[in-house]
Amino acid sequence: MVAALLLVLVSCDGHDAVTSAPLEVSAGIAGVHTRAEGDKNAGNYEKKGNFETGDLITIRKKTDSESAAVPYVKGTDGWVPEVSTKQILTTGNEVFFASYPSEFNSILSDQSTYTNFWKSNRLTSTATATANRVKFEFSPAAAKITIVVIYEADNSAVEAKVAGAGVCTESGKTGNLQLLLTSDEPKRHTYTGIISTGTSFPYTITVVTSVGGKQETKSYEEVGGNGFTLQAGYEYQYTFTTTSELILSSVVVKEFLSGGTQDVGSAT
Repeated sequence: MVAALLLVLVSCDGHDAVTSAPLEVSAGIAGVHTRAEGDKNAGNYEKKGNFETGDLITIRKKTDSESAAVPYVKGTDGWVPEVSTKQILTTGNEVFFASYPSEFNSILSDQSTYTNFWKSNRLTSTATATANRVKFEFSPAAAKITIVVIYEADNSAVEAKVAGAGVCTESGKTGNLQLLLTSDEPKRHTYTGIISTGTSFPYTITVVTSVGGKQETKSYEEVGGNGFTLQAGYEYQYTFTTTSELILSSVVVKEFLSGGTQDVGSAT
């Protein structure tokens, strides 16, 4: 536990000016569902409803720059600074910003590995300290896109990409997003990725398969419209069937964590 040592700053006239104390932190994740429900490999790349011992978050005052963020680690008795000498002090009623994972730098262009998906999947929280205590409730800072393709015949999955202005935020690579393959059943392929809410329409979904040793590429263009936008904390699941091209069956929108769904469109 962080020692409750108070730091008293004395004004030049001898009166107490400000009383500071080490920040005491509690943190949770909004909702109770995993954000990859039904995927047996979800534990490799997505955080579930609770933080675990050893998890790292970064905390800073909201008015400070990212470089001022201090890593806090979840121990057996709660959250403590990763480096004990780098405690955050507060006078109370200050606004703090927290982020997870601590390795987040940007939404990466290549999310074809579990590690890069995880590094792109930022959770954030803003909270005001009461005295020296602050409680963070984390939620996703970006959107998630999932592509499901159903085939009539057996196919081998190769890759899936989304191309469009601002689909990710990695410097110099903002126009292309390579997705993570999460299921490669012969007649059903599923891909997923974290996508920026700053994505502009149109964007193009491209799926590559291998049939009999020959690669086939099929695409679908999302033009938006009818108020359709990508919002933080929501998953956009596209389901396609395919013959000589991708045929959109439906687009379902659901919250990352709550499990609520909404069908926003289907092919007719």
